[in-house]
Amino acid sequence: MRQRRNDEATANAVARGLNILAVRDGTQARRYMEHKSVPAAVIERVLQRPELCRRITPEQAVSEAILPLPRNNRFPN
Repeated sequence: MRQRRNDEATANAVARGLNILAVRDGTQARRYMEHKSVPAAVIERVLQRPELCRRITPEQAVSEAILPLPRNNRFPN
């Protein structure tokens, strides 16, 4: 079952979770999405096959412009 695009809070939490997955790891992404009450089935699908997720909206892209720090707490030079 696909996430409905009109569930904006979940869509935003998944977009942020994917961002966290890209710069940190699956554990941190899972914790964030669980904290935001994303359904467990959605979290599993997103973490197993992130490439199948829908593209983020322009609004989500703006909110994701500020990235969390990488694991070593330093940005690459």
